[in-house]
Amino acid sequence: MTGALKPYYEIKYYDGAARIARVYTHSGIIETPYLFPVVDPTRQAVSLPILRELGYNALITNAYLYYRRTRGQGGPIHEYLGWNGPIMTDSGGYQVLIYGDVDVDNKTIVEFEKKIGVDIGVILDVPTGSHMSRAEASHALEETFRRAVEALPLIMDSDALWVLPVQGAPYKDLVIQASIRARRYPYHIYALGSPTVLLEQYRYAEILEIVILARLFLHPGKPLHVFGVGHPMIIPFLVAAGADFFDSASYILYARDNRYIIEGGTKRLDELDYFPCSCPVCSRYTPRELMSMPQPERTRLLALHNLYMLAKEIRLVKQAIRENRLYELLEERSRAHPSLYEAFIVLRKYMDQLSKYSPRTKPRGHAVMLYGYESIDNPYVKAFREALGLMTYKCDILLPAYKKPYQEQYFYKIYRMMYDNICFYNPYLGVFPAELDSTFPVFQHEAPIYIDDLMLEKMIEEIMKYHNIVIVLDSWGIKIVNILLKKIVQGEIEINRYHRIEIMEF
Repeated sequence: MTGALKPYYEIKYYDGAARIARVYTHSGIIETPYLFPVVDPTRQAVSLPILRELGYNALITNAYLYYRRTRGQGGPIHEYLGWNGPIMTDSGGYQVLIYGDVDVDNKTIVEFEKKIGVDIGVILDVPTGSHMSRAEASHALEETFRRAVEALPLIMDSDALWVLPVQGAPYKDLVIQASIRARRYPYHIYALGSPTVLLEQYRYAEILEIVILARLFLHPGKPLHVFGVGHPMIIPFLVAAGADFFDSASYILYARDNRYIIEGGTKRLDELDYFPCSCPVCSRYTPRELMSMPQPERTRLLALHNLYMLAKEIRLVKQAIRENRLYELLEERSRAHPSLYEAFIVLRKYMDQLSKYSPRTKPRGHAVMLYGYESIDNPYVKAFREALGLMTYKCDILLPAYKKPYQEQYFYKIYRMMYDNICFYNPYLGVFPAELDSTFPVFQHEAPIYIDDLMLEKMIEEIMKYHNIVIVLDSWGIKIVNILLKKIVQGEIEINRYHRIEIMEF
């Protein structure tokens, strides 16, 4: 591949496994994360100039359908669509998923994609979908790799970027196997397919784990596309898992069904009294006014809103990555729907692996937002705790860290005259030397006054490793005393003659 000899993927910023990157095509640059709107030129409710105005500079269309409509004689795809930006084409894999087969072979469609001048092409894969048995999924995986090998001689002289679909879902072991094998092939982009059914059923935890496993075993220096994802709910989580590209026709399919995208799901138009959005459509019309419109115009306007929401979500995620706040965004979004909370639990399970690319400190110095027990897995909190584990320091007395700056707390000023080596304890940050008081994230974090019992129990286990402890009866000090006494009575914690616990009134 001529494209394989040139740099085509440039990562600019990391936040865990999420990244903002540039993908270079012969028709322009695509900045990831990016969602390709699916375009059907024969039924396109939203014009392509409007797509560009909304911030979409690349699109995806179906090479197989174009092949059938032109009987294989189609001309340059950019001229046909009237679009001078990057164009990705699906090869007909979606039709294989829906109908079981198509009336064209892999070689023919790959040659056709080359002929029409696509920027990003996909081989004709065999998607596993969500209903195949394990044996059927394994066969689809093998056939996809056979076609990947078959296509290589055809695309070696192409200046397009070529996509290798990674099949096997929903079987995790098959996804891992396919991801390991995919690293051997000189394709530019990986694509995971196709989670459409899982998405429709809100099985976000399953989708997320499949994407995470694929990303962990695929080449880290190549983009990952997740086919058929078109809802703001799951996009931030998939980006955090290492996905770069998405595509969907959801914006128009929902619109045809009178469904209105919101951050936490979709609403039927007739359920709404007010629009919770300030996009040009929602600022101009009421739900009742849209319902009274002729169906084609209503569909067009709903599609515009849905596209606006998708573009807004992508920009929000990018800004979170740029500020290294993506984990915090996920904590917030995980409360929007129970299925998202389940996905967040899955993400936390893999945070150690996904966070290996994160900077150890925030480049812009933004404070870390801590909300509750899940915040202990924030990559910056974990990095701080891991760094503490590598440090050697003495601790003559342990004081609570409840109000920044901790060295300005009145009881610190008392004890510093009696002890040389003072440490603080904090439910989120653990035990750390007082000298780190002004460092990140000790000083640059915000946390609620209320601390739940589970966090305090974990902290008690940690501080009882020390012998000289001060407990101040503040908002969480009282709870610490109660939990500590309960654990002592129940025999879960043993106080020995070396322990010295002082209780000070706030």
